[in-house]
Amino acid sequence: MDLTPTAAQRRVAVVGGGISGLTAALRLHQRGYDTELVEAADTLGGRFGVAVLGGRQVMTGGKNIGRRYTTFRRFTAELGADDYESFGYNASRVKDGRVLTLDSEKRGQTLRNIRRMGSSRDLARLAAMAARIRLDDSNRFLGSRYFSGVSRRHDRAPLSTFFGRELTDSLIRPMVIRNNGAEPDEVYPGTFGTNLAMLLDHYDQLAHGIQPALDAFAARVPVRLGTRVTGLDIREGAVRGLRLAEGDGGTEETVAYDGVVLATPAYATAGIVRSAQPALARRLADVRYFPSTVVLVEYDRPVFDENVRALAMDDGPCSNAGSYGMQERHIVRYTYSGREGRLTDLSPEHIDKLTGEVEEKLVEHLGAPRAERVHTLVKHWDAAYSGYVPHHPSFLAEVRERVGRLAGLELAGDYIQGVSIEACARSGSAAAARLTAHLSTPRERA
Repeated sequence: MDLTPTAAQRRVAVVGGGISGLTAALRLHQRGYDTELVEAADTLGGRFGVAVLGGRQVMTGGKNIGRRYTTFRRFTAELGADDYESFGYNASRVKDGRVLTLDSEKRGQTLRNIRRMGSSRDLARLAAMAARIRLDDSNRFLGSRYFSGVSRRHDRAPLSTFFGRELTDSLIRPMVIRNNGAEPDEVYPGTFGTNLAMLLDHYDQLAHGIQPALDAFAARVPVRLGTRVTGLDIREGAVRGLRLAEGDGGTEETVAYDGVVLATPAYATAGIVRSAQPALARRLADVRYFPSTVVLVEYDRPVFDENVRALAMDDGPCSNAGSYGMQERHIVRYTYSGREGRLTDLSPEHIDKLTGEVEEKLVEHLGAPRAERVHTLVKHWDAAYSGYVPHHPSFLAEVRERVGRLAGLELAGDYIQGVSIEACARSGSAAAARLTAHLSTPRERA
């Protein structure tokens, strides 16, 4: 006799208000489950980094949406917040005193500039990987069959040894710093497909930012903000609920759920599962995260032009300076990441000094106008980017096996399929599908 409750009778929780958690929670809600999202911060959005600059809402974190981001675009469409505007892929760097620009709308120019960045051997290896990604969409994400093979053969040494020095400095380093906040000697070849895939897409931006989608989500799915998850409630080998605490010093309570998705960074997930699965917690703690500081400055005039909208740096703490939008070139986003950009002094005086130094570089290399600052916003993340682990496919297999020992638990996040917005959305959607399959399994009385 089938005693499985209907979906409406099942109560589930999703932990984490970033895109992985938002996607998982919306999917579970749409499938009829009594769904609640739990977030430690006071706002939704995670590393979208929603903030205010001079009275206007901005995103200090991820905001570029690829044309191939089908899962994320479906998420925004379902929430009625899918008004996109083109941004393209536009990134430049200075090589031998010359500005070389990669632009998704100028393929010929981009290919010519890439050819100037490395040896024929390295460019052939890069082209072969790019062809694999174009032929098989799974190669855009962690754990694909092809890049699992790359991992087995080459992850004994970091990515800095995989390509020659010239291409690594010119192209590979800006890519991994931008996506992982890491240097090439801190990441591995088996995860490089997630970086290269970013170069092969065309990007749009949400015309009104992510906030309309967050508002529409909160109108549908109950949300508990400012609530920390201190552990799992485990009984008879299955997840039966969560231990929750309001704020920093709130009283802990145990809340019953029939299933849980932990859509948090690996280090946060490790803390939640530690008492129930210490070996899983130790493995999750192996995933490296790197800090980042973003400074948004609104100027009294445009700083970049239409042809050059971002400049990657290879000296000093600022790794990249770029315009906020295609038509918002008077707002510049300065990103401090990579080894030299892991700032410890976040005082206004130090940020002002660093920003001034980059402004001078923009004048020198691009002929940018000397513009006056109107508004400035600083956002710092202690753990902004995931740098994964060597032999990441083996890591994922081990994590899946250990999670499978706890019925009713699923994981999502930036270390599952990758750090991109689409990879995080896919991980959340996949976790929701797995939890649905578990909760739909008939249970019979003997």
